[in-house]
Amino acid sequence: MATQQDEGGFPLSISHNLRQFRLLELPPDLLELIDSPHPPSLSIKAQAPSAAAATPTAKPAYAVLCTPTRTYQLRQVQTSNSVYITQPDPKRSSQAGISAIASCSATLEPHPVISSAVDFLKDVLPVYDIIDGDVDAAGNGKNRQRIFVDIPLSDGECQTAWTELIAFEFAGSSYRPSANTLFQVWKAVHSAVQVEGIKLDSQFLTDEILTSIESEGFPSSLVSALFQRLGDEKDSKGPWSCLNRQRTVQFVGQTLLEQKTGDHYLVAQFLDLWRDSLPEAWREEAELETIKGSFHFPSSTTIAFGGDAAVASAASEKDTPKAGSSSRKWHEKLGRARQKK
Repeated sequence: MATQQDEGGFPLSISHNLRQFRLLELPPDLLELIDSPHPPSLSIKAQAPSAAAATPTAKPAYAVLCTPTRTYQLRQVQTSNSVYITQPDPKRSSQAGISAIASCSATLEPHPVISSAVDFLKDVLPVYDIIDGDVDAAGNGKNRQRIFVDIPLSDGECQTAWTELIAFEFAGSSYRPSANTLFQVWKAVHSAVQVEGIKLDSQFLTDEILTSIESEGFPSSLVSALFQRLGDEKDSKGPWSCLNRQRTVQFVGQTLLEQKTGDHYLVAQFLDLWRDSLPEAWREEAELETIKGSFHFPSSTTIAFGGDAAVASAASEKDTPKAGSSSRKWHEKLGRARQKK
């Protein structure tokens, strides 16, 4: 079909077989990013339908537009205007006018969202637990990048949550460690630094500690993930590590409480165990105020994991499926993984 050409107008023809297009209306900050000298790649992501349907906290899948560090939710907005898409045709003369190949009745508007990927990762990462020397973990056969593809948030936000959960890759799968496993790893690290005389809040070679606790059989990627979670940002990469004292003291106290599943400590007993699990120079910093929100008092003399900061974590651990998990000596599993390399 073609329009009538009025004086000063131009011929416009509309294809009978219109194509399907979506117009994306970019906000100023995204336009500035795209127009920068070194524009980053943008991606459209959505939670995998199969994963979304299988999780207890399943939500309808939706598409988001992501920069490396930010996420924009895409909203479809209907328009009453007639918007046509044209395509240049070098074979057509100027007198022949232009041809519309598509009509768009709606546009997609990106709106910035601030969210955490922690819950998404908890849903898809199996728990890596060690009980009486046996590993209880069901591999998912996915590396970190494959996990990030199906999370509707930017890779930067996914990485922040990955670090927070101390998630790690091992033997072709990705895991998140249980509090019980984390405390075992920490005890091994603590023993090693006492023997070697290493100051954890000063720069130390990561491999030096990895070598010291190698006989324990922990995946080296798990130990490195722990150091990254507790370390200063300036020392998060490279061969060196340096732990943040305040962050580490808090982590040890919270993990000590959490790993005692369904049970409690005497308050005095807990404080003694907490302080004994820290370097000598840090002992006096082990105070209940440091882990405020992570505990409650079942009685006037006992303390247990729970509180505002612990509710979500405990609920997630309970909901994580264990079906298909394997149990074997962890040093045997480590040996098998090394043979595959």
